[in-house]
Amino acid sequence: MDAISSLHEAISMAERAAEEDDGTSPPSHSTQEIEDLLTDYVSRVSTGATPWESDPKDVVVYTGLAQLLLGLGLKQESVDLTHTILRNMELVEVDEIVYSDAELWNHLGALLAEQGDLVRAKATLVCALNRSHRDQAPEKPAILANLSETCLQMGDPQTAAVWAAKTLDALKHAWGDGLDARLTADRVRLTIARSRHDATALRDAVGRFAESVRLFAEREGAQDPRALDAQVALAAAQHEADPGGRALSELEYLHVAAQVTLGPERRETITAQATLAAAEFEAAGGWDRVNDARTQAAVNTLKAARDNAMASPDLGQEHPQTNVLQDTLADMRAAITPDGSAPYHIERVYLPQENRERNKAKKKALRDEPGIVRLIAHAGASYFLRDTGVFYRTVSEALKRKVRFAVIISSPWSTLAAFLPSDVGAEPGNYGNIEELVKNSDYYKKAFLKVTDSYQRLKKRFPEGIELRITPMDIAGSTLLTTDVGFYEPYISSNPNGRTLRGMSAFEVKFRKDSQYYPDSRNEFTTQWELSSTWDEFRKAEGRHIETLQAEMQAHGYVRVREKVRRGEVPRP
Repeated sequence: MDAISSLHEAISMAERAAEEDDGTSPPSHSTQEIEDLLTDYVSRVSTGATPWESDPKDVVVYTGLAQLLLGLGLKQESVDLTHTILRNMELVEVDEIVYSDAELWNHLGALLAEQGDLVRAKATLVCALNRSHRDQAPEKPAILANLSETCLQMGDPQTAAVWAAKTLDALKHAWGDGLDARLTADRVRLTIARSRHDATALRDAVGRFAESVRLFAEREGAQDPRALDAQVALAAAQHEADPGGRALSELEYLHVAAQVTLGPERRETITAQATLAAAEFEAAGGWDRVNDARTQAAVNTLKAARDNAMASPDLGQEHPQTNVLQDTLADMRAAITPDGSAPYHIERVYLPQENRERNKAKKKALRDEPGIVRLIAHAGASYFLRDTGVFYRTVSEALKRKVRFAVIISSPWSTLAAFLPSDVGAEPGNYGNIEELVKNSDYYKKAFLKVTDSYQRLKKRFPEGIELRITPMDIAGSTLLTTDVGFYEPYISSNPNGRTLRGMSAFEVKFRKDSQYYPDSRNEFTTQWELSSTWDEFRKAEGRHIETLQAEMQAHGYVRVREKVRRGEVPRP
């Protein structure tokens, strides 16, 4: 087949592929061939090799194509095309508003949320809302509903509740039945009621949502994907409100129905599977540390849901819903695993070329943390220096949320100073005045001093939120521990200059709290914390630390000039 030459040819091919995927049309070409052609077209559009059609009607078609690509499992192509659409729309609107249709912006916002890009989704939906004010658009309730759902996924239930209430208020004055928006808003309110463990609010929310589900299923059919998904959410809430009722059996039926109707890797099927697993685990006493065949089966069911989510074209490894499944699975495993018997499991290994992905994962862990963050690092520059552009802002935002930080960094007066070269091009160990050598090093001037200055400023702003301790011992690598997840990066270089103000040079592993690496790391942190000095203690005793280092270096110097060493009788590795 020839390369796709136009937008309308691309949308026609994608629609044909979707029909073949659903089985409503016989296959005409190989799936791989179609995917290759669509991938090539998106690449050419994204790079400007194929002319961009800026007419608003064409942009609607581009958006439909991005939606179809996501449904076909071409997630990266869908993401690339969506970003290209938004970039070109912004450039076209430099001087005037061209894309005034609020429905287009709403569709793009919902698409971004489906792709997992929640921050851009919210910004795009706010833009849609602003356009709806301009033209009194009938899409306003749908926009408000999508905003409520996006804010809930972002972990902001308070704002989500406001948008949900505004959705229901807007529906009073809207044309049409507004069932889609009502279903979304009532589901958001139900989810919030469940999270707050308010029995009265939960009963009220269940009643309202049940009516919305009934009306939606009557209109679309009970086997419609959204109807199935809503029925799963309703059954889960009914089970929570009445654990002895029939809701658990209803969840089992809905999971089977979703598998048969939609397939195992559809988002709605995965949600049904995960919801059933969570309900079974709770009903079997898993949260009370009951470890039997039933709780193990529930864990295995959730693991299967997690695996399906990672393989799903709708979700994938980095999608927010997949991350929620990962967290829940770790919680369930930790609840039924006896202390000290967890497996040594690593969830992900990041290599130097994946530094950006590593940083993204760490930022998410910091943003999700509700309680305390524990950090061991050589200097901690990426966390406490604004100029590095890495984690400083995320740390500041966490402190504002009243998250506490316990931080251990290395003393500049440890014996690692022996690895600082005394002058440019010199071998480590050719030191004269070790104190001067340390104070003139990039590590000391650009990392240690600036990090400790930053700490003191943060301490003034958040006196109960952060504490820094200094360890005189060598730190083998950096460790970041939140409530649910841990990261560890070993240091290869012994030179302090090679341990800070740089990207990843070795590798970094990520593990969750159901891995034995997590309690082991917590124990190591506790040991280091107890053997470290507070900042005030370190400053008062710094002179003695310098004297101790000078004595160590003098002893080390004696070793280097021993007669056997000069004669070369000491073997070198």
